[in-house]
Amino acid sequence: ARLGDFGETLETIRSNSGRKRAKGDEEVVESDGLPDALKQFAPVATAEEDEGEEATCSSAGGLDGSKSACGNGGWQLWDSKGVPLEWMPKPDEPACFADTIHASQFDVEVFMKHYVLHPRPLLIRGGARLSPEMTQNYTKEGLIGVAGDRKVDAARFPSAREFDGSMPQVKLLREYIEDLEGRSSENAAKKLHYVYQRLTQDEVFLNFSAALPSLIEGQVDHIGTNFYLGSTLMGVPPHHISPAMDTLVFGRKLWFLEPPGREFVVHEPQFDYLVRVDGAPASKKCLQEAGDLLYVPRAWTQSNLCLGDCVGALHEFTHKQWDLRDM
Repeated sequence: ARLGDFGETLETIRSNSGRKRAKGDEEVVESDGLPDALKQFAPVATAEEDEGEEATCSSAGGLDGSKSACGNGGWQLWDSKGVPLEWMPKPDEPACFADTIHASQFDVEVFMKHYVLHPRPLLIRGGARLSPEMTQNYTKEGLIGVAGDRKVDAARFPSAREFDGSMPQVKLLREYIEDLEGRSSENAAKKLHYVYQRLTQDEVFLNFSAALPSLIEGQVDHIGTNFYLGSTLMGVPPHHISPAMDTLVFGRKLWFLEPPGREFVVHEPQFDYLVRVDGAPASKKCLQEAGDLLYVPRAWTQSNLCLGDCVGALHEFTHKQWDLRDM
C-alpha cells in the first residue's frame, strides 16, 4: 500500500495492526512501521578500506556529465541539449529517488529480503564496475572490434513490429555506430532507432555482455539479457518485467519509475511519450551514471532515456524463495 501510494489503505492497515515502535527499541524501522531497508546495509567503506580499488565510474560536477571518473570510452557525452531540464530531477531533490548505496556496502541477504521480496528499487554506485578487459569491450573502439560485424535490430521502440508492423532497421553494429555519430541535437528527435537486443544462448559477438553483474552472480536464476546501445533521446518506453539489474558501462540514463499498482505499457518511442505527457512529472525519477547498477523490482513500471551515448546491458532474473511471482 505504501509503495503504491494508497494512503487510505495504509492508514487502515496501521490502525488495525496496533503495532507501535517501543521506546528504545533497537530494531531499525521507518516512521510507518516498515523496516528501514537502507540502514540494513553496512556503512560505506572508508578511504582506507577502498584503497587500491579502481575509481567508481560516476560523473562529478554538472548535468553535462563532462567529468567522468572513467572517461567516456570514445562515446559522445550529453551536451545538455534536447532534453528539457524540467524532465530532470529537481535541483533540490536527490538525483535518484531510490535507496542508494555504494557497491562496497552491498549485502545479498539484505538485498533479497528487503528489495526483491519487498519490491524496492536500489541504485548501487560502482556496482557496474567491470574489469579493464571487460570495460574495453564496451568502448566504441572495442565494441567495433569484437562485434562490429554483428547484425543488430534498431527499432523506435521494442514492441514496434508487433504493435504497428513497423520493421526495425537491420544493419551491422559498426554501421549503427556510424549513424549515431551523424546525429545532432537538431535532428535527434527524428532519429530514435535504438538497439535493445535480446541475446540468445548461442550469442557469439556480444556474449561478453550476457554475464550477470558480479554482485548477484551465482545468487539468482538468470532469465535473460538485453544488450543496448543508443544516444540522446533514445530509450525504452514504459513497461514492466521480471526483476532486473541494469548495467550502465558508459553514458547517462534518466529513469522514470511507477510503483506497483500503476502498471502500464506504452507503445511509442520514449521521447515521444515524454513529450506527450509533459515529461511524466508524477513519475519517480533516477539519474543513472556510468558504472552504476540500477535494480528495478518486479511490478514496477520502468522506462528510460539516454543522455548522450549510452551502452550497457539489462539482466532479468528471478529467485525461487525471494521473488514472489504470479502463480
